[in-house]
Amino acid sequence: MAGPLTLLTRRFPALESALFRRWWGGYLVSISGQQMLWMTEGWLIYELSGSKVLLGVNGLLQAVPATAASLVGGAIADRFDQRRLLLGIQAAAMSVLAAIAFLCFSGLVEVWHVMAASFLLSAINAFEQPARQSMFPALVDRSRLPSAVGLNGTVHPGTRMVAPVIGGFVLDAVLGGTGSAAYAGGAVFCLTASGMAAYAVTLWGLRMPKVERARRGGGIGSVFSGVGFVARNRIFAALIGAMYFNTFFGLSMNVLYPVMAKDVLGMGPSGLGVMYMAQGIGSLMGALGAAGWATERGQGRLLVAGAVGLGLGVSVFALSRWVALSLPALWLAGVGGSTFSVSVQSSIQLLVPDEFGGASWLSVRDALLRALWGARARHGCRPALGPGGSLSSAERRCWASPC
Repeated sequence: MAGPLTLLTRRFPALESALFRRWWGGYLVSISGQQMLWMTEGWLIYELSGSKVLLGVNGLLQAVPATAASLVGGAIADRFDQRRLLLGIQAAAMSVLAAIAFLCFSGLVEVWHVMAASFLLSAINAFEQPARQSMFPALVDRSRLPSAVGLNGTVHPGTRMVAPVIGGFVLDAVLGGTGSAAYAGGAVFCLTASGMAAYAVTLWGLRMPKVERARRGGGIGSVFSGVGFVARNRIFAALIGAMYFNTFFGLSMNVLYPVMAKDVLGMGPSGLGVMYMAQGIGSLMGALGAAGWATERGQGRLLVAGAVGLGLGVSVFALSRWVALSLPALWLAGVGGSTFSVSVQSSIQLLVPDEFGGASWLSVRDALLRALWGARARHGCRPALGPGGSLSSAERRCWASPC
């Protein structure tokens, strides 16, 4: 009888690679910690201040560095050893988390400390994503690349289904035992740092195959070329504009989850985690459905269906005063948001010309599409499952630039 690993490798051939298994396992643990962190940041800010405005300001502080740094993150990932770059990024992020956790446990934490940490971690993460996405194609051979892309794309929505719930229960347990929101936040910050440490240990132990890096012009120049290309081509401007619109007026609602959970639905931190989980389940289902059913000619219908589902889910959630109605509304918003996202991402990948391959172009695309998205897939969908689009992005990294 075949063992569990054998069954998994039959379904996901990329797991046959020991290098990829170790990398993916560390990535899974790291992102689980980050999912708890993203939920805790907003919860702690609202507990300390009671200000809805500061929640919005915190969202802006996350979006600005994520957008600006993403513009050059791919260019940097093209030109440096990605394993060493990721190790440095993990060390920087753990230092920020250690500092904010110390402030929490010492009773000195203030709202501006949490917001400053959120700003720094957002900037750090903007450099991390291109390096991660440029690294993993080197861990598997080309025949297993579609499997690797698919597994990579399930990490964010998959961990969103579990990690925020765990984080919510940790917050509830520590808050109930100590009566201190600061202590509860500090506990989750420590958990997040532990996940990053596990990922760093995994990276340290990886012995990467030698990669020949193509030096194709200036990295920053490639970024500006990509921005200019978008400005000259209306179809890309329209797709990106639609993504901005839906993100700004729909998916950014997660900024106010702590308010809705506490003041409207009467739920504690564990209930807040369940809210994130409901949207995460929808996001994963929407991404898998869009990847499985989409064709090149069907992208327009998927885009419209996703936008309608997102709008309906957000509207129902905004009007609901009952948990039994709010959770299905969040699920629907997750399905619609990820379906829409995958359709836009896939359309861009299908239309983008070959000369804009590589992590530099991907940084431009991701920065524009995820400016308000937070550049961290906070809404549950890492756009890596588009039909052809996701494979194209990995293949361009692997065969056109750094890999």
